[in-house]
Amino acid sequence: MPIITLPDGNNIDFPKKVTGIEVAEKISKSLAKQAMVMSINGELKDLNYLIENDCTVKIFTSKNPEGLETIRHDTAHILAMAVQELFPGTQVTIGPVIENGFYYDFARKEPFTSDDLKKIEKRMSEIIDKDVKTRREVWERDRAINHFRKIGEKYKAEIIESIPKNEELTIYHHGDTWHDLCRGPHLVSSGKIGKAFKLTKVSGAYWRGDSNNEMLQRIYGTCWSSKDQLNQYLERL
Repeated sequence: MPIITLPDGNNIDFPKKVTGIEVAEKISKSLAKQAMVMSINGELKDLNYLIENDCTVKIFTSKNPEGLETIRHDTAHILAMAVQELFPGTQVTIGPVIENGFYYDFARKEPFTSDDLKKIEKRMSEIIDKDVKTRREVWERDRAINHFRKIGEKYKAEIIESIPKNEELTIYHHGDTWHDLCRGPHLVSSGKIGKAFKLTKVSGAYWRGDSNNEMLQRIYGTCWSSKDQLNQYLERL
């Protein structure tokens, strides 16, 4: 029976294991609707994470830096998902959060155009409207390497090979088929992202920052918690 300590020092007792979503609902229905991610004893976790022991929990919304960063992280994944749906055969590499947004590097022979970015944005919006669910899995190292090699994702397999053997490998699924190697955390579903995002530009980037490696295509985007914030940012560019 976990005892959840909140940031204000109050405790909530639960009769069984509990998720972050359930904790947020216990605090208030409005918080549960706005919740994006949580921390357990200071460590960020998905809201679907199952809490088994006594701990301190803090819930973050899009108004918190932790919540906004998670939104941006998910948007990067949905960008990659949209690209692979629209341009089959494109390989994904890495897609981190950066200041004011995110980027994702792709291996593709044909260059992305401004028209392509519009198509990708449209597909991203469609995926967000579908509110596809997010699922986290822990995979064995060999399984992960063999899987990504089998589906033609050599860069992903190379990344996994470089991860220390004692480190847990987590795969995040967005919807029924698309998935990516990622530490997380992530939102519970794509609908939580909202529509305050914009793909801004494409540039070249060497694989792993090494000029001896292949040149990839990097798509940059920005993402905010509201369209007003997005528009204010775009006006400053």
